[in-house]
Amino acid sequence: MRSLMLTVILTFLLHTLLLAQQGNKTQLPPAAPLLSTALCGKGVFLTSIAGTPVGRETFEIKCVAGGGYAASGQTSAKLPGASIEVETTMELDKAASPTKFTSKGTMMGSPVDQTITFADGKATIRTKEGAQEMLYEKGAAFIMNNVQYPMTFVAAQYDTSRGGVQSIKLFPNLSVNMERTARDAVQPAGAVAAPKPSAFDRYTLQLGQATLILWADAQGRLAAISLPKQKYVAVREEYASFAEPLQAALASTMKELKPDYSAPPDAPFTAEEVKIKVRDYQLAGTLLLPRSGARPFPVVVTSTGSGQQTRDEPVPYPNLREYKIFRQIAEHLAARGIAVLRVDDRGVGDSTGFETLERATTFDFADDVRAQIAYLRTRRELDPKRIAIVGHSEGGIIAPLVAASDPQLAAIALLAGTGKRGDEVLLYQMNRPLELNAALSDEEKAKARAENERIIRTVIEGGDTSRLPSLFHYPWTKAFMTYDPIQTIRKVHQPILIVQGAIDRQVTADQAELLAKAAREAGNADVTLRIFPGLNHLFLPATTGDESEYASLETSRIGDDVIKTIGDWLLFKLQRSEPAKGR
Repeated sequence: MRSLMLTVILTFLLHTLLLAQQGNKTQLPPAAPLLSTALCGKGVFLTSIAGTPVGRETFEIKCVAGGGYAASGQTSAKLPGASIEVETTMELDKAASPTKFTSKGTMMGSPVDQTITFADGKATIRTKEGAQEMLYEKGAAFIMNNVQYPMTFVAAQYDTSRGGVQSIKLFPNLSVNMERTARDAVQPAGAVAAPKPSAFDRYTLQLGQATLILWADAQGRLAAISLPKQKYVAVREEYASFAEPLQAALASTMKELKPDYSAPPDAPFTAEEVKIKVRDYQLAGTLLLPRSGARPFPVVVTSTGSGQQTRDEPVPYPNLREYKIFRQIAEHLAARGIAVLRVDDRGVGDSTGFETLERATTFDFADDVRAQIAYLRTRRELDPKRIAIVGHSEGGIIAPLVAASDPQLAAIALLAGTGKRGDEVLLYQMNRPLELNAALSDEEKAKARAENERIIRTVIEGGDTSRLPSLFHYPWTKAFMTYDPIQTIRKVHQPILIVQGAIDRQVTADQAELLAKAAREAGNADVTLRIFPGLNHLFLPATTGDESEYASLETSRIGDDVIKTIGDWLLFKLQRSEPAKGR
């Protein structure tokens, strides 16, 4: 499960997904600095989704005498399931770090009227109801969901003279990796003559699983912002005719970088691309089928962790580009005679359904897994009585939900699934960074912990969430906070494998033991628990197990001991107990 604040920013960025960006490794010509007086002036961003206009933002950035910036904007948009009407202002120092931010209007149907001041690592948030404080990393940039111009000041912290991948601090205690990846020379769409191409420098911003593409013009001003898989674009009005050519240039690069889900040469299995209809959207995935063995085959469905994931469940760190937990598991199982279906979550990759994410919860994602199982039961080469689910993190919540309602399901394997109520899990994730922050006093930590408890209590009790980050406005959050996986695991009568990393700091190891104990006490005699020492939430060797350590991990592939444990157990549980009847 992704940490709480990572999920907050993913929500800010419209549930964007990981792109397999490798970066342009060729030598690029010098780029204009992104922090200069050229930023100052008036502008308009036009926003669209799939070519359909959805909003407009007018803004002005002023250069302040003695250094620093003052900015203001008016944002109006109608997004799927929500409308936005908000006025904002920003004051920033000469390093483009915020000192004050105000917002007033409506966001996602909730009223907004707040002022945030930033000073010495402490942000004070004031509304009509009062004030609250939040600790943050000094110098961190600030963004607000669906407001475009603040991204100018995030980008402005990138040093174009140095280039390469640079880490930029983001409020409150996160960082975004930014890299200049290309220079796109394009001509405006619809030009009668063929004018000289205009050059735009392309930048990739990677935050957790969210990837944005930014283009800067020759002056270093932010010209366009793209969330490619959602077909979301914000472009300065004077560059509107360049939006389509820039997207085309990006699409060409994305085509080259698109993951290859085909089977390796000489693999003992085939890889078939499938589409599964679910109400008014479809899930796209890959079905691995063994080349040999007795049919119908047993089959496994994979279920990914929180946040919209593509089918391999990759992670966005340069050192972990080969991390593909579900591809590793799928190919291991398929080589041993078990078919495997893995799909892109709804709204990402090649799956559709982005418009449903606004109100989707874990229970809705469980329905997606049920749809996959229903599809597999229509395939003649697969055994409908020998279907299992392997779920990682939130997928480890989903698997028991499906098993408890589907007695025909053969088995489930839970990889770092939660064993405590969601509010307890989130509170731990929110408090963990406080405990690791040596710069905070005991009094400051205690105050921050109390504030975290207040936030969670507000959501659970249905209080006023308008002053809280956007994550806390969504149905997914309340559903997760109030869900108790122990109640569900007691209803699972199928064989259960529980696999856990001993130093996992996102879903702690004691939760695996709680799940096993509850299932056994409820009468399930077929529960296997394996806790692997020295492994984190990704099942990779680590020192502390904290998410902050991911960027420095040296191993990107799951160990053979973990993979073989899963494979051996599934092979044993899914072996044919009686001759297959003709179908």
